[in-house]
Amino acid sequence: MVPGLTWNVAEAAAHLVIALQYYRELVLGIADARAMLVLAPDAETPARHSAAYNAAQLAQFGERDTARLADLLVPSVDAFLEAAAARQHGERILTGTGLFMTVPTMTAALLAEQVIHGLDIARTGKAAWPISRTDALLVLTEVMVLLPDYPDRERTAGLHVAYELRFRGGPRYRLEVDAGTATLTGAGRPVDCWVSAEPATFLMLGYGRVSRRSQTVRGRIVAGGRKPWLAVSSERRLTGP
Repeated sequence: MVPGLTWNVAEAAAHLVIALQYYRELVLGIADARAMLVLAPDAETPARHSAAYNAAQLAQFGERDTARLADLLVPSVDAFLEAAAARQHGERILTGTGLFMTVPTMTAALLAEQVIHGLDIARTGKAAWPISRTDALLVLTEVMVLLPDYPDRERTAGLHVAYELRFRGGPRYRLEVDAGTATLTGAGRPVDCWVSAEPATFLMLGYGRVSRRSQTVRGRIVAGGRKPWLAVSSERRLTGP
């Protein structure tokens, strides 16, 4: 099994191919995301919607030969990029997460899948898989627009807090959470807590691939401000399961 997941290597590889093919079909209008959204209640978080449709797609996709999956991967990337090139960058496309994404955001989300699940597979085989600051920033600068949609509304119902997220070598953002809703803007206004992180660390932390403690010890993520403890105490409520 892949460490930390319920999938084995073949299932993780299959997921990578499935995601590319599914997003291509969404871009082309072949697939209808509403068919996936019924797999989880409307009130569920995007993360739970993703878990539901990932399980359904894996059950429907029969290929588990890792060599064959490896052969399918690059052509699936090329097919998605070809389809994406025909759409306007500002068009919003409904996805199985329940969120609308533009083509650049979809592309960044797929890059995140490749680097994170590539890491999962590499760890299983005890191989090196560095995630560069450049790749992490390519992902983060596009998918950050989705961050306000991810907090669990029930868990953040009584939360009133503002964070500044600082990506080393990259941009800074201000995330304000107010009674179950969240707003993302550029940095500049006062906050309760700031978080400075290496982009790859922030990406892996968001996907649960590293612990905050291990990265804090290494200086790869640091919190400060008037209420630095909020970086830890609110983390689960902000990301949801």
